[in-house]
Amino acid sequence: MSLKRPSDDDRHLSRPNKIPKARTDGSPADYSSDVRKKIISSNRTGQACDRCRIRKMRCDDNPEGCSPCLQNQSSCKTTDRITGRATVRGYVQNVERRLQQLESHCRELEDRLMSHGIDVKPLSQHTEYPSTQRPQSKEPQDQVSRPDWYNDAHSTSNGNRFASMDYDHSRRLSQTDGSVSRLPDFRNGLTGENYLGVSSGNSLVSSIRGTSLNVLGMEINLADYMHADLDEPSPSEYEQKPIYNKSYYAFILTAFSAKPTPQEVGLPSREEGMKCTEWFFKVVNPYLPVLHRPTFMKLINRMYDDPSFEACPAERVIVHCVFASMLWQFVVRNWENPVQQEDFNKRANLHYHYALSFFRQLMASHTLQDVQAMAMLCIHLRALPKPGACWMMASTTLNLAIELGLHRSMRSWAPASRKISILEIELRKRIFWSVLVIHITISGKLGRPMALREEDYDVELPEPVDDNLLSDSGIDISREGKCDFLVGITSFKFEPICIDLYNNIYAVRRSPQTYIETVLRLENRVRKYIDSWDTDLMRRWDSADDVTKVYPLYVKMQPLEFRLLLRHPSLSLTSSTDFNNESLTICMDICKQILDIVKQLQEWKSLDSNWQTGAFFVLAISTTLFGHWERRDELTLAAFELLKEDMGSWLSIMRDMGRLL
Repeated sequence: MSLKRPSDDDRHLSRPNKIPKARTDGSPADYSSDVRKKIISSNRTGQACDRCRIRKMRCDDNPEGCSPCLQNQSSCKTTDRITGRATVRGYVQNVERRLQQLESHCRELEDRLMSHGIDVKPLSQHTEYPSTQRPQSKEPQDQVSRPDWYNDAHSTSNGNRFASMDYDHSRRLSQTDGSVSRLPDFRNGLTGENYLGVSSGNSLVSSIRGTSLNVLGMEINLADYMHADLDEPSPSEYEQKPIYNKSYYAFILTAFSAKPTPQEVGLPSREEGMKCTEWFFKVVNPYLPVLHRPTFMKLINRMYDDPSFEACPAERVIVHCVFASMLWQFVVRNWENPVQQEDFNKRANLHYHYALSFFRQLMASHTLQDVQAMAMLCIHLRALPKPGACWMMASTTLNLAIELGLHRSMRSWAPASRKISILEIELRKRIFWSVLVIHITISGKLGRPMALREEDYDVELPEPVDDNLLSDSGIDISREGKCDFLVGITSFKFEPICIDLYNNIYAVRRSPQTYIETVLRLENRVRKYIDSWDTDLMRRWDSADDVTKVYPLYVKMQPLEFRLLLRHPSLSLTSSTDFNNESLTICMDICKQILDIVKQLQEWKSLDSNWQTGAFFVLAISTTLFGHWERRDELTLAAFELLKEDMGSWLSIMRDMGRLL
């Protein structure tokens, strides 16, 4: 039986201290290096965080916080065994990074001072103060005038207090000046869905951050509340059988033929196929007019009626994407019947993956019809509750469209080898603008850079013409017709303004000096856009047609969302109290207008079923609550009752959105 280890008090039994081995060159041994080697060769963390230690859970060595704490959205803290001090994991690294930033900033300020002929004393001659004492600042008589950028970047007065309400000290250490905003927390496992743009950090309110937002300090991520059909399957599931669901990994496997290609999916019954087609041209094509109705009807009738007809890959993708998109809409709109919903969902996935399996052929062929087919894949992916696959497909499709010159006006540039028909010219316009809308929407919400500037394209907007009057020979002006995609053209007009917003207000490097000027300039562009609205389109809200009467509501919603993002208090770069108060008032008024429109859409059962809409609604809710909290001293009983009523309406809307997602 082994002897009990002696205590430190038993000095007569204690072993003598070991003398460090000297190296061959005579220097003492580097124990830290030996410890680092052991840590690298071991899979253990070394010291579990406090939460995992108390709960006896397996901890890991993620420097931003262990996986159990990140999953629970808890602060990952570790108590030092010697000092007894609890620090957030990564605290020392953040302090070191902050120290480097401050040293670099000090060197920059010293260079600026010396460039103005001001002598800067070396650091060693500066007076050091204990950490508990600070010298009282004394302004010299001949005070050096500070430039505007200094006052804007260092002002801590009543200006932009919204963007500095970080509740976690360790996170505050990594925040830089206003010109370069830091990223929100990166979440492992969210493939393609992490927000990479500017952020107010973990303040009490946040603007767009992909699928997540901060509501009074509570993080809400819509990607956490998804159906199993959308989640990434486990590796064992990949090996057992092909996965044909809506996950990002399943998208990659099918698109790049990394798993067995889905067997050819047959067309639905003619009755159901025509029903899907009719609804597609009612609820999807008006907003994103990628398809020319007569051409598509000719194609689908031939596929149903001519057994010998062999459709090309692009034609198959277009037809099956129509079926996949509409079956998915039937899924989200028929949640009362789970059996039928499951059948629709399975069939929608099969049509989607069958169309996606032709991705390599579309990329290799490089024709207008191939880009059209890829645009149809973008339209289907846009409607899914997770954004990763859609962003990847939209970026690829836009690059291919640029390669084919779809971003250029045919008046300035056209192939000399052949004559292009009016129908092809109009389709080029429609496809480019539709793909650009999807790319701007997804990239802007995810904080990704815009692929194009306004100066990079000169293609005109599509002509507002009835599809039945448009053919290869031109536009038939002998008959009257009505354009079915005026709402899409109106949206296309707004996209350059959105590019302007994301390239300035939501740019990674922003300018505090021009912030107010940029905001006012963008608001002026919005006013001009509203003045350009088509009167016939905006009168359709009182139409008897349940489909077309929602067009004006979605048109009105677009500039409201834009102004909410533009004026959102969490990203203000000015210290002007008046301007920030004005912005908060405008945002609260906009949120009220948005609620009125959304309530009407809810009544007509016309809520858009995608993650962008859900995140936008949560943004409106959080901004409303934050605004009332900031002005709680001014809140009357009547205003409080109205707020309760509005929150009740929002809860009802989000309940319906939960069913749609």
